[in-house]
Amino acid sequence: MEQRLLSELGSTATENPNYASVALSLITNPFTSHPTLSSLVETLIPNLPNFDRPNKIFPLLAAISRRSPQLSSTIISAVKDFIFLPSVPIPYLPHALSLLLDADHSNTIGTDPFCDESLFLSLCFWPCVKTRRWVAQNVGAFRVRPSVLLTVLLGITKDPYPCVREAALDGLVMLSKRIAVHDKSLTECCYFRATELLFDAEKSVRCSAVRAVCEWGKLLVALNQEKCKRDCSDGVFVQLCLMARDMDMNIRVSAFDALGKIQMVSEDLLMQSLSKKALESTKEKNYPGQYTVKLLRIPASAAAFTFIHGLQDEFHEVRRSACCALQMLMAFSSEFTGEAVHVLMDILNDDSLAVRLQALETLHHISLCGLLKVEESHLHMFFGSLMDGSPMIRSASRKTIQSIKLPKLKMFKLCIDALMKNLELYPLDEADVFSVLYKIGRTHGKYIASIFQEIVQELEPSVDGKLGFQNTRTAALLVLAISAPVSFDREICCIPPQVFSYAVTMLGRISSILIDLLDQNTLLNYLSRCSKFTAVSASEFFKGELLDSQPKNSNISLGKMSDWIFDGCSENLIGLKKITTPFQHQLNSVDAATSYTQVIFQQVKDLWPMIRLGYMDEVIRTLRNWKYELKRLNNDFHQSAAILAFSMNYLSVIKLYGKTWAYYLSLGNLQFSGMGILEALLQKTERRLKEMLCRFIGLSREKELHILELTLATYALRLSAGATCCFNACMIELRSAISRVERLHRERSIELSDFIIELQNALHEIGNSKDAAADKFYLFQKSLSLFSPNHIALPGEIKYMEADVNIFDNSFENPIPFVAGLPVGVSLEITLYNISCEARLWLTMTLTEKSKQFIFLNFHDFGGGNEMRKFPFVAPFYRTPKVKYFSIKISIAIECMSEVQRLRHKNGPKHELIQLCKEKEVHLSSAR
Repeated sequence: MEQRLLSELGSTATENPNYASVALSLITNPFTSHPTLSSLVETLIPNLPNFDRPNKIFPLLAAISRRSPQLSSTIISAVKDFIFLPSVPIPYLPHALSLLLDADHSNTIGTDPFCDESLFLSLCFWPCVKTRRWVAQNVGAFRVRPSVLLTVLLGITKDPYPCVREAALDGLVMLSKRIAVHDKSLTECCYFRATELLFDAEKSVRCSAVRAVCEWGKLLVALNQEKCKRDCSDGVFVQLCLMARDMDMNIRVSAFDALGKIQMVSEDLLMQSLSKKALESTKEKNYPGQYTVKLLRIPASAAAFTFIHGLQDEFHEVRRSACCALQMLMAFSSEFTGEAVHVLMDILNDDSLAVRLQALETLHHISLCGLLKVEESHLHMFFGSLMDGSPMIRSASRKTIQSIKLPKLKMFKLCIDALMKNLELYPLDEADVFSVLYKIGRTHGKYIASIFQEIVQELEPSVDGKLGFQNTRTAALLVLAISAPVSFDREICCIPPQVFSYAVTMLGRISSILIDLLDQNTLLNYLSRCSKFTAVSASEFFKGELLDSQPKNSNISLGKMSDWIFDGCSENLIGLKKITTPFQHQLNSVDAATSYTQVIFQQVKDLWPMIRLGYMDEVIRTLRNWKYELKRLNNDFHQSAAILAFSMNYLSVIKLYGKTWAYYLSLGNLQFSGMGILEALLQKTERRLKEMLCRFIGLSREKELHILELTLATYALRLSAGATCCFNACMIELRSAISRVERLHRERSIELSDFIIELQNALHEIGNSKDAAADKFYLFQKSLSLFSPNHIALPGEIKYMEADVNIFDNSFENPIPFVAGLPVGVSLEITLYNISCEARLWLTMTLTEKSKQFIFLNFHDFGGGNEMRKFPFVAPFYRTPKVKYFSIKISIAIECMSEVQRLRHKNGPKHELIQLCKEKEVHLSSAR
């Protein structure tokens, strides 16, 4: 078979149209012999000068080289000879050079083409875009003079094609790490050229420019004199802070990644990055750089609020990157570290697991450096992470706790209390919790002695003489007790010595947990010796040293929750958190998802008192734990996907409304303090509620009324805040929702809540007069005081409307050709789930925010049933611009039918659209 295929190639291999497939079949066949591969090489190499197809021969030779390394030297020598042929066309050289890059050609005979300056320059100035891009991407492989490499790359950064400019900047980053540059003027040219491209129109170019500014900025700092290094580094820092506000998410991530690599920053600038206003120490400072396209000096105030914006970014990737940058910069200033810790504590309640984990790792890094000063105001968030639903978060939190030093006895008690609750909610964490208890006991010996009278009561045998060490809490307290300090010189201890005897009965359990600290024999000897010591008072043991922060009421029990949340809510919170792990015995049952969601719906109402008081940290944490379990159930029970999707959306609405209410309470009179953040939260909440009404089919009237009541609450909240700028639009929406509620009331005789009745009275009193309403926003505040969401029952048989769009064979490298000014067709495959024929679907094609095109999807033109339809569709795009390249975003949306017409498109939807799928990007390139 091998000989037959080889004979088909023969000496005229390239004349055979199927020669590539035949050769590839021989190369990929694992049983092809070495002589056959050698003969194939001898057949292919003579055909290299045939300039019709050499670019197809190179991949075959590369595959043979990887398959049979013995033939590599022959292939590389032949390729080198081909490269130096005087008549070889330039476009084929990248293919040949790529083969050499993949193989070790340093020990082969012949001139190294990567050392040829003339060849390098020929490739750089060739008209073909792909050739210039290839050179820029692989510039590190060329071994020509550094000045030539950098000068040419600087020229390529001005290329008209974005992909070439991006590759040139990446090439500059590569060279900054591979070559030694001692010319300060050349380094400045590279740095300031990169700063110019920070304002490029293409986001990919700006992203590469951020990396180039970082690397060449560090080189520029190194080349400056010692007295100028800090100012130069400060300039790089401020320049990168400017890019942390870019509109593109990836650029903001790159900016914070780059900020974390800065090796020297002034304390004033670090503090400025956490301050909203310009500090006195930075007001007059400015640095060389690119502030705008024309302004070449950057004020130090440009760094203001950089990290606050980053840690509050809507994308978790940016927030995580900002946390990492903070961790690296904290080594430069203890004052900055102290301020940053306050900010990081709020991040411990972030929605993203990756961000919470990074925040804890940053705090752990600070504690290892001895810079973490924990305050009482931090405990609520810090110890709250021990109740997180994620095992990784709880583990990272315990790792941080065991490395900190608590300055007050009250804080130590709260720490022990939080660890006990961690153990109560998550018994599988026992080993780690016991280890942490022992370690913090060893580092807080005075506090152990102080609280021991509370602990010893739980360690004593019962009336019948039995020890309760099978109880997990008792065992944990025993581990904490034996960590108390003892004096081997005086043979005394600050706790009753019989406690050490009790611990011997648990020797195997304790030693297995503390194996990283001491072995079982050492532990046994320690416990046996301490059990013979004499107990003394804490003051005598510590020779009269005063204990810190002794509480006034020494009878407070260790298990009692402090006032760090608020009185009367702690037990309710613990009860709610226990819901995060219910029904473990039902997880193999089909009813598990239904049972779990039913319990959540029953408990959501109990969260409302905490939301009304503005205590959102615990609410968010509890909701997150519930959503964590729902996601896990969603992976196990696909048949319950619609119910679980409804539950996830409902919990998201509760969280958004809670955040909105907390912000509303915190700002007082929003007419004067601004509506920006509140309006954004309200818009997100309204959109979620409309999505629930539009995308879920089969909701009962009671559930529809419940969602409408939440919608009315958002409108009332906006109006009670004094939103006079959008008063008319909001009143129209409010009246539309009220009329829909009244229609449900008439049809099904559903009882209306006091909140809705009061809202109806407010609307009746206001009437249609705008002037009257401006002075009567207190009526909406009065109605809100009556709002309390009722218990919502589990939805029955509901369906969830979804869509998916696939784009055939399209990418940045393979764009769709178009002619400017003429329509272009985009081939799609559309899949619809649970969408009836009565729905009004639109295909949206977005070029910019102000340039959208809508195509109505007529169901009569497509087959399939209501549960699933799958059909090809060619979407015409009419607004092709006069550019060489552009991209559009395509998605499927459903028109949310209501009495209010919010859109004014001539040939498009008249009502608000709800997206049914994620946007897909389509790349188009001008036809040549």
